[in-house]
Parts: sequence; C-alpha cells; structure tokens
Amino acid sequence: MTHPTLEDVAARAGVSRALVSLVMRGSPKVGKERREAVLRAARELGYRPNMMARGLAAGRTGMIGVLLSDLHDPWSGAVYDGLADEAARRGVRLLLATGRGGPARERIALDDLLDLRPDGVVLAGPRLAAADIERAAAGCAVSVVGRSVRSDRVDCVTGDGAAAVERALGHLADLGHHRVACLDLGPRPSPLRRACPPGAVAAHPDELWRRPEPPTAVLALGDATGTAALTALLRAGRRVPDDVSLIVHGDPPGARAAGLTTIASPPAEMGREAAALLLDRIGDGAPAATRRVIVPPVLDERGTTR
Repeated sequence: MTHPTLEDVAARAGVSRALVSLVMRGSPKVGKERREAVLRAARELGYRPNMMARGLAAGRTGMIGVLLSDLHDPWSGAVYDGLADEAARRGVRLLLATGRGGPARERIALDDLLDLRPDGVVLAGPRLAAADIERAAAGCAVSVVGRSVRSDRVDCVTGDGAAAVERALGHLADLGHHRVACLDLGPRPSPLRRACPPGAVAAHPDELWRRPEPPTAVLALGDATGTAALTALLRAGRRVPDDVSLIVHGDPPGARAAGLTTIASPPAEMGREAAALLLDRIGDGAPAATRRVIVPPVLDERGTTR
C-alpha cells in the first residue's frame, strides 16, 4: 500500500510541492485560501506528514524517550501519566522502554532508546550506574525522576522524604500521638530513617509491642512496609485507627480502597516536572546550569488515622 506524498497533495490542490511543504511546516507566508485548499486536499487523500523525517531535517525528531525501571509499579505508571500529559501539551511524542527490574536490563533498554536518536530521555527511578546516566547525557538531554544524580548535565526531580516524615509526625502529634514508631521492613534500610526521631525506628512489627510503652501510631516507611504494617497490626489484634493510627509514606496499590492515610510527593507531578525540564533543555534558550526540582509531599488523610 502506497501512502500519499507531497506531490499528490500538490496535484490535488493545484499548487506547487514547495507551497504544500510550507503549509505543512506551519509557515505564515501562505495565504488563508491556499492554506485551506492544501489542508483540504491532504484530508481527502489521507496524507500524514512524516514527523520523523521533518524532525531530522530540522535536527530534531520531536520525540523523547522514557525509561521506566518497572513498568508494573504504580509509581512508575503515575510518573508516566504526568510525562505523557506534559509531552502532549507541547506536541512531543514518547518512546517507552522498561528495564524490567535490574541495572543490566536497564542499560540495554537505554541503549535501545538512544539508538532511536530521541531529542532527550527521561529516566524514571533508574537503577543504572551513574556512569551509564552520564554517558547518555553526553549524547542528548537527560532528566531523572526519583533519584538525585550528581552531574553538571542531568536535571533531576525528586520528592522530599525528610519533609514527608516531618509532616506526618507533626500531623500525628496534632492528633495527640506522642509515642510514634517508624517501621521499616525493606531489604535495605530506608534513607528516611535519618529523618525519624532517635529510637523510633523498628525493623519488625513485633518490636513495636515489646516496648515498655507501645506506640499509639505508626509511620510506615514505604509502600510494601505500609501494606505489611496494616496486616501485622490487624493480626496482633490492634484496631486501626481505634488502637493504633497508621500513616504510609508512599501510595501502595489499593491504598484508597483500604482507606490508608498516605503521604508522598505526587508522582504524576514529578513526571510533569521532569518532562518540562527536559523539553526546556531541548528547546531554544536551554538553561546552561542543571536544575533540581523538589516536589513537596501531599498528605492524603483517609481512614487509618485518628
């Protein structure tokens, strides 16, 4: 099947190929009547301009790559939604790749994206080595979401974990809770531990009830910890929130349905910010200095705090 060409549109509209090209580029040099005639002919023929060829002629493709560390992670999905919204608003297309959970696969996926010559790449929650990110930034614009990278060529968007912990603890104090435990069940210690009060961190739910004065509230440091904490509290016979209040840092699957009170930097907003940083850098007048955007946390109070 052959696709209509510029020559076909020109013949249908009764104009030159050069004039059709001007119309397709949005040139203001073409009068209203001729422009409408060309666009009408293009619609009748089903002509679609080759965006990649046009972009290559201008030194750009009009596309940006997006590498998600985990395609099935709700956080990654929300980041992508924000990226897609900002890209659509600016008339840019997305190329999506996923690392499927490991640095080695992410490196392969990143190389595949770079082979397509995008104008830039957004890395969402990357597990890549810093050297791999720096290598990518040597060839095109790069922004990173969910991780701070030390580089003079990479823009970063992160949440504010310390502020989230501080706000969560403050909210619990306002509710009258003065014995608060910070629960961290991850395979590696969460960096959020540093923002918790001395002696407040527990690495197992059973530790909470061995204390001389058990906590009246728990701050779970992460999605998986939040889900496990709710299950452990219920199994221990603690009513939530009647006996123990619970706040989760993050937004685990089913949090809304389960009525979990959560606090986190909105991932969709982080995605929008990352896309904006990248597209600003790609565009004319791109900033010389790298930029860091910290998205503040939002407390979503539901049914597990009192």
